[in-house]
Amino acid sequence: MTRFDNATTVTPVGDGHYTAELDAGYLIGAAVNGGYLMAVMQRAVLAAVEHPHAVSSSFNFLRPCTAGPVEVDVEPLKAGRTVTTARVTLRSGGLPAVAGTIVAGRLEPGAVPAYAAEPPDIPALDDCRGFDPRAGKDAGMAFADRVDLLFGPRSYRMLAGTDEDPVPELLGHVAASAADGGPVADLPAFLPLAVDALPPVVSTLDAWSWAPTVELTWHLRALPEPGPLGFHARADLVGDGWFDETVDLYDTKGRLVAQSRQLARVGR
Repeated sequence: MTRFDNATTVTPVGDGHYTAELDAGYLIGAAVNGGYLMAVMQRAVLAAVEHPHAVSSSFNFLRPCTAGPVEVDVEPLKAGRTVTTARVTLRSGGLPAVAGTIVAGRLEPGAVPAYAAEPPDIPALDDCRGFDPRAGKDAGMAFADRVDLLFGPRSYRMLAGTDEDPVPELLGHVAASAADGGPVADLPAFLPLAVDALPPVVSTLDAWSWAPTVELTWHLRALPEPGPLGFHARADLVGDGWFDETVDLYDTKGRLVAQSRQLARVGR
């Protein structure tokens, strides 16, 4: 079992009620990474409903959450033959920290799409380099060690501040840290973390401060093949203290497996 598996374990304590122990290794500064919180909440919902896959998930981040004990409440809203919709709330210190809605369904392994747009030109793994501007800042940046991030040549230059014309866009590959026990066996369980694991795309514009997510919605589009996930992250508008971020994830066969869209504050 990997560190991610242990860190996202939930324990039932009543009908629709779960507890979890948030791992300090997922801290960014004083707050736990939002993707990690989504992964914990997804575990609770899928433990409470019959459908095995979270196909659509939306979350509002109400307040920062630190490491330690939390409670997760799951309220099924409607259960049907095809999908189940549930409301889920993560509480820290008795206060709601994240509120969300998850729609659970069932996807078939190896399903062939009727149509799929051409994937972006994500650089090959051998052409990518590791870099995370959050790493080494202080002891609170432990999250940078929880994922293996590799960036394409231009993405690397933009993050390093050496590109002459940077744009808010990143291309590369992401996987759970090999140092934490190797690949995650249940890769769909890792996807909520993966869509929020990258440095904010505004980091390419020299905006290095913490950029808190206000709302994030993500969709599971296909069950991924084992291996690192290719990513394409970009923003359409950065201004007035806000930015949007879209992240698409692709498996080793080039299939689109996850899509996310979030609204966040530009760090100050």
